[in-house]
Amino acid sequence: MRRLPLILLLGAAASLSAVNAPAAERSQPGATVESVVSLARRLSPELRGSVLEADAALQRVGAAGVQPDPTVTLQAWDVDRKGVGQTWIGAEQTFKLWGKTDLEKGIAHADADAARRQSEATEVDLVARVKAAYAQYSAAQRALELSKSLKQRVDQLLELLRLRYGASSVDQQEVIKAELEAANAAADVARREGDAKSAAARLNALIGRDARAPFAPTKGFAPLKTKLSLAGVQELARSSNPLLAATHAQVRSATGTKALTDLNYYPDITVGANLVERRNGETNGMFLLGFKVPLQYEAKDAEQRAASASLGAAQARSDALRIRLDGEVAEAWYRLEAIRKAIKIFEQRQLPPARLSVETARSGFDAGTTPLATLLESERRLRAVELELLALKVEEQSKYADLERLAGGAL
Repeated sequence: MRRLPLILLLGAAASLSAVNAPAAERSQPGATVESVVSLARRLSPELRGSVLEADAALQRVGAAGVQPDPTVTLQAWDVDRKGVGQTWIGAEQTFKLWGKTDLEKGIAHADADAARRQSEATEVDLVARVKAAYAQYSAAQRALELSKSLKQRVDQLLELLRLRYGASSVDQQEVIKAELEAANAAADVARREGDAKSAAARLNALIGRDARAPFAPTKGFAPLKTKLSLAGVQELARSSNPLLAATHAQVRSATGTKALTDLNYYPDITVGANLVERRNGETNGMFLLGFKVPLQYEAKDAEQRAASASLGAAQARSDALRIRLDGEVAEAWYRLEAIRKAIKIFEQRQLPPARLSVETARSGFDAGTTPLATLLESERRLRAVELELLALKVEEQSKYADLERLAGGAL
C-alpha cells in the first residue's frame, strides 16, 4: 500500500509529459510542408534581399520624370574702389518638353515592375526548393522508420534463434547468419539517421535557420492534385510565371527608352530672369530663353541604334522564355505522369506480394518449414520495394514542385 502514492505520482508525471510533448512539437515547424514554407518566407535572407531590391526600384520611380532643379545666381558687375556697380540676382530653369518626363516615368515604372516580378520569381523558386527538400526530409524520416522496424524484427529473430538452438554447433550457422543480418540492420539504421540529419540541415539552410535547428515529426508527404492537364498548366505558366512577366516589363522599359532616344533631337529649353540693381539705385529686369543645339547627330544616331538593339533583345528574350517554359512544363508534366504510373504499379503489384511473401516466410519459419535464408531474403525484398516506392514519391513531390514553379504558384 505504501507504493500506491509513488505509482500515482509517476503516472501523473508521465501524463504531464505526454501533454507537453505535443505542445512542444506544435511550436516547431516541420509537421507539414505549409509550416516550413511559411517559415521560409519569413526568414529567408535570399527572399528578403530580392524584396528590398524591388522596393529600391519602386522608390526610384519618385525620382524619374521630374524637371531639373532651378539654378539661382548672384552676380556683381563693375566692381571697383567705389564698390559694386551692378548687382544681378537671377534664376534659371530648364524644362524637358515633348513628353520626355512621361516617358521617363513610364520607364521607371516598367523597371520597378520587372524588379517586383523578379522578387516574385525568387519567392516561387524558393518555395519549390523548400517543398522538394521537405519531401526528401520526409522520405529520410520514413526510411529511418523502415530501417528501425527491420532492425527490430531481425533482433527478435536473432533472440528467437538463440533461444531455440542455444550453443548447438549443428545449427550455429543459422545464428551467425542472423547476427550478421542484425549487424547490417544496425548499420543501416545509423546511416539512415545520418541521412535524416543531413536532410534536416539542408532544409534549415533553405529556410534561413541554424543547421541544427529542430523540426517537429513530419506527417508525411503533402497531398497533390491528381488531375492536371498539360495545356492548362502551360496556359497558367504563360499568364502567371513571374520571370515571363518580368521580361514583358523589360520590353516595356526598352520600348520607352527607344522612344526617349528618338526625342533627343528635340532640345530642352532654359528660361531665366535677372533682377539688375545699379549703383544709382535704378532697378531693371532681364529675361533669358535658351536651348541646346543638337549638333551631335552621330552620337544621337548611335543611341537610337543601341536602344533599338536593346528593344529587339528584350523581345527575343521574352519569346525565348515563353517557348522554353512550354517545353519545361511539358517535360515536367510527362515525367510526373510516368512517376505516378510507376507508383501505382509498385503500390498495386509489388508491395502487396512482397508483404505477403514476408508473412508467409515468417509463418513457415515459425513452423520449421521455411529456412532462415528465405525469410531474410523476403525481408530484404520488402524493404527494397518500400524504399523504391519512397524514392518515387520523393520524385513525384519534386516534379510537382517544379510544375508549380513554372506555373508561378500553387496549382
